[in-house]
Amino acid sequence: MTTATRRTLLGGAVAAPLAALGLTACSDEDGDALTLRVGELGAAPVTQELFKAAGLDQDLPYTIEWKQFVNAGPEYIEAAGAEAVDVGFTADTPLIFAASNGVPLKAIAATTVDDPSTSFNAILAGAGTGIATVADLKGRKVSFQEGTITQYHVVKALESAGLTLDDIETANLPVVDANTALANGEIDAVATLGIYWSQAELAGATLVATGADYFPSISLLSARTAIVEDEAYADALADYVDRYGRAQEWRYANIEAWAEQYAALTGLPIEVVEATETRAPVTLGPITEEIRASQQEQSDGYAALGIIGELDAAEQFDDRFNSVFDA
Repeated sequence: MTTATRRTLLGGAVAAPLAALGLTACSDEDGDALTLRVGELGAAPVTQELFKAAGLDQDLPYTIEWKQFVNAGPEYIEAAGAEAVDVGFTADTPLIFAASNGVPLKAIAATTVDDPSTSFNAILAGAGTGIATVADLKGRKVSFQEGTITQYHVVKALESAGLTLDDIETANLPVVDANTALANGEIDAVATLGIYWSQAELAGATLVATGADYFPSISLLSARTAIVEDEAYADALADYVDRYGRAQEWRYANIEAWAEQYAALTGLPIEVVEATETRAPVTLGPITEEIRASQQEQSDGYAALGIIGELDAAEQFDDRFNSVFDA
């Protein structure tokens, strides 16, 4: 369905997934039931819980085997390269590094923020550091995770102030560890995102810059190329794309109830969860030329820094599932 139609039909309930519209059980060429190994980033099984809360874990015409990747996008990419995961949701940057390292992944759908002035990315300064602007980062120790959107955020922010990575001391830390380093004074600032942004602010960190001024907030639902091109998986992938989109719609239509469930699952304060979930609502949609262009710009940025070679970003996408959003 188109976004408008979906939101119109949604209300407080989730419209029927493809399985309820006549999709039969999915099986491979040997007739065995299909399993999709779905990767989730972070320490908590948030997407699994969201599917349950929205009732989207029912009547699956295939089996989902969930896999948790605490160390975010790079860990997911490594698993995809080892054929240990089939599908996953990350920011846009990991697919660039996947392509650079020959890991066969294709983005098949994307989320974009509903309000372009919002972002789920932030550069935060530690309490007492005296850092208030991007220019103040010069000579300071700044953390980001290499191969993720946090690295690109730092690069673009520094560029806006006439600085480069050579003008700061860098620390390559997973976002899950960076907040502790910031609170302990081991680093001066951190590029972070999502729930980690909210946690850091609660602990006293202050906002220096969001990603909204430097790049669009895009995340990608990707799958291993072999899975994308295997006709046996076509219905299962289409159904998963559809369910993932509906899960996001349920999330924002039931934000208070979902925030309570999220907080209960993770043990995080409700104010942290609410700040995260209301900061930059997103919608899942098809692969578009604008998304490809943004990915090319980011790829070119890394190539200009000598971090990767030149890439044709269009090769990181497959739009055969765009029709899911036309139903």
